[in-house]
Amino acid sequence: MPLNAYKRNIISCVVVLIALFASNKLIAQPLTSPVSLQHSTELDFCAKTNNQDYKLFVSLPASYNPKDSAKYPVVYLLDGNLFFSLVHSMKEFYLAGEEVPEMIVVGIGYHINTVMESMPYRTWDYTPTRDTSFDNMITAELKSNVVSGGANYFMNTLKSEIIPYVEQHYKTSNDKALAGHSFGALFGAYVLFHEPSLFNKYLLSSVSMPWDKDEMLSEETSYFNAGHKQLPARVFISVGEKEESNMVPLMQQLVKAMREHNYEGLNIEDHILANESHTSVVATAFNQGLRSLYKEYKRL
Repeated sequence: MPLNAYKRNIISCVVVLIALFASNKLIAQPLTSPVSLQHSTELDFCAKTNNQDYKLFVSLPASYNPKDSAKYPVVYLLDGNLFFSLVHSMKEFYLAGEEVPEMIVVGIGYHINTVMESMPYRTWDYTPTRDTSFDNMITAELKSNVVSGGANYFMNTLKSEIIPYVEQHYKTSNDKALAGHSFGALFGAYVLFHEPSLFNKYLLSSVSMPWDKDEMLSEETSYFNAGHKQLPARVFISVGEKEESNMVPLMQQLVKAMREHNYEGLNIEDHILANESHTSVVATAFNQGLRSLYKEYKRL
């Protein structure tokens, strides 16, 4: 499918999310106070490395006690404004069934009121290269300036500021996962091939594979051609069966290349999720991904 179809699909997804956000606001209007999630908090975070203000959404285990010696794995979740409440609820419920360990979830989001407002920020932060035709198309559609290609800056912000902040203020173990959908998963794949040891687990839902002429296939090839023999990570990667723009075959091509290159330490699980589109697939991917990445944990 032509790249323009991929770009139109991205726009249509944005429109759907805007509509959902708007309807949620309408339903919530009669309430006198916002709904809060148990064991969670929101923090303002001003990053110096890229001069960006973020909002961190932090979910702690119910048993979290600052004074004991327990340490917890951390899931760093991209598009926190959208997906934090979903993943928070999942981990709370799965813990009751002993399907995941007690963990900390850190949603990384922005100071926004609508989904539409997130597009300039996430496009810059999550995309690895500049695609001016995409920028121009989305800018015209949203009437807001959109520039791509800032993934390296955001990766440095994660590495030098956000992760150190979390590790300084919370009782974390060395077990770190990065979870993202669409552009968020594109960024996750970028980190995997540039700073793989930054996380030991990756949940990649519907990687935006067609980005900039299938850029992520080139990133994997470059990683291998640079002489890298190791890729020490557990990766869960998935795509919806009904997604457009060659998303399914491109994901299969990426996974095939990673397996053929036989990286030492790589544990990869891939899925084509039946009857799921680019928008509907999120809950299914996070559901299966979380349980897969932490399946070695069993409560003693």
